Amino acid sequence: MKSLAASLGLGLALLFGCGGAVDGPRQPPADAAGTASVTTGGGPVTNPSSGGSTTVVAGGAAGGSAGGTSPTTVAGAATTGGAAGSVSMGKPCGPAWVAGSSYVAGDIVQFMGSYYQASHDNPGYDPTVSTFFWSPLPCTPVVAAGGSTGSGGSTAGSGGAANTTTCARLDKLLPMGSTTFDAMFQPPWAGHVAKALYSYSGLCTALGSMQAFGAFANSGDLSKDRIEIAAFFAHVAKETAFLEQTDESGQPSNASDFHGRGAIQITGQSNYAAAGSYLGKNLTGNPGLVSTDPVTNWQSALWFWMVNYNPGTAGVQNCHQAIMSGNFGQTTRIINGGIECPGSQSAQQRAQYFKNDCALINVTPGNNLVC
Repeated sequence: MKSLAASLGLGLALLFGCGGAVDGPRQPPADAAGTASVTTGGGPVTNPSSGGSTTVVAGGAAGGSAGGTSPTTVAGAATTGGAAGSVSMGKPCGPAWVAGSSYVAGDIVQFMGSYYQASHDNPGYDPTVSTFFWSPLPCTPVVAAGGSTGSGGSTAGSGGAANTTTCARLDKLLPMGSTTFDAMFQPPWAGHVAKALYSYSGLCTALGSMQAFGAFANSGDLSKDRIEIAAFFAHVAKETAFLEQTDESGQPSNASDFHGRGAIQITGQSNYAAAGSYLGKNLTGNPGLVSTDPVTNWQSALWFWMVNYNPGTAGVQNCHQAIMSGNFGQTTRIINGGIECPGSQSAQQRAQYFKNDCALINVTPGNNLVC
């Protein structure tokens, strides 16, 4: 078996080495994050940021490696010391952000596992979208380590890779689990920071939340199931500019309109109403849930993929059925065919992302790639 580093090196080389149109340097596709409304009749763990530091304030010489800020971290390497001590986190740097609440410059809030400080007064804008009003704020949690005698614990502190979340449904299809997930969303531009909304753990939870989602990439045919994963992630990459955008054209999540939001950028009141009805959530009354809650985000995308039908397309009208029949081009037609088909550069871009993802998980994309 290849080492993790070697596998990732090969995977990333495949990701960016394939021919075909890809997004330009540091510029997301012009239509990313907002083009996935159906235009031809009807209705689309924490991606880790950089690792955070850990401060040991008590105990002997023992301590783990610096941990990442992923939903689940692994234990840091032990050094020296006595019996393991207790581990406790310090107080949060700020209270949870509340949509619609007024904030003044200097206020600190916690949102989606990260901290932000208000740069300017604002009426409760989304910290991840309204970057003029909010700035990321580093927050170093305090870890108390050591036993009653103050000796260092053998596993004091936690550490490890930035994203170590596990998910039985996905891990069996992705050769290196969340690491492969991260590799599929590495864009060809520098400074990539995926939004916390698009968490691997959130996707895992969403997959188990509704009966219809149980059929997603779960036919029992490993190749077909991996192809569906590759297709779904290719469209998500296109719609979100590789997980960098949560709302269409940078609009605020807490707006009351029905602009494109989330992994498949569902758009329009009819789509919000239909998705909300299926999920048992009031998405017309609170559309911002799609671009602020990780589980609702993935649920809305899976609803579009697995449940929603687009009667305005020729042939198969459901994304899941289309890709299981080996027709990636038809999934593009269902998602945004009124704008991108036939054979636009954007449709070809989606096909290239699909081919890149297939290469990463060792499956053949087949034919019928462009609508």
